[in-house]
Amino acid sequence: DALGAGIEVLSRTEIRRRYGAGVTGYVAAYGRTGAITDDTQMTLFTAEGLLRGQRHPPGRHDAPGTIWRAYRRWLLTQSEVPPATVRADGWLISQGFLHSERAPGLTCLSALHAGHPGTISQPVNDSKRCGGVMRVAPIGLASDDPFTLGCQAAALTHGHPSGYLAAGAFALMISELARGPDLRDAVTSALSRLQQTDGGEQVNAALS
Repeated sequence: DALGAGIEVLSRTEIRRRYGAGVTGYVAAYGRTGAITDDTQMTLFTAEGLLRGQRHPPGRHDAPGTIWRAYRRWLLTQSEVPPATVRADGWLISQGFLHSERAPGLTCLSALHAGHPGTISQPVNDSKRCGGVMRVAPIGLASDDPFTLGCQAAALTHGHPSGYLAAGAFALMISELARGPDLRDAVTSALSRLQQTDGGEQVNAALS
């Protein structure tokens, strides 16, 4: 975000017009240098959802459910009026620096306001935009099956297979990299998993 927050909505042509070959230092965004985006905000709430889920007794751990509730708490950090059922509890929501309106995608906002989480078998929409993949990195560090949980976490708001399978692949690559393989090996692992999954053709092609 320190490098990308100020240019995330710009085209390559516009970036080059403003910065030459590309960004080489911090770029101001949201009135400051080093500002965080909604991507980082939601990544932190993903981590919080995972941590809260670990409190549940064995056999009752509902990671997608705790992540869903964390994302609903994230609504409280934006100017969006949150659903009345959202509880503003926990340490993360008390951090003032997170209460900054950014530019979250309409898909995320509408899905979170809908009041019921999407699943792979019961999608809430047909979106394959990037709002699912950009927030799931913590799953790669905290799940025994990062591909499955990455898909489930993205499918809460993004129902197209390319929307949630990209998140599963990303979480799996993060997990592989944390254990030591290089990037090429991590991508190979993700491609192998995608080839075994229905609907993974677009993500497979993008990574190949």
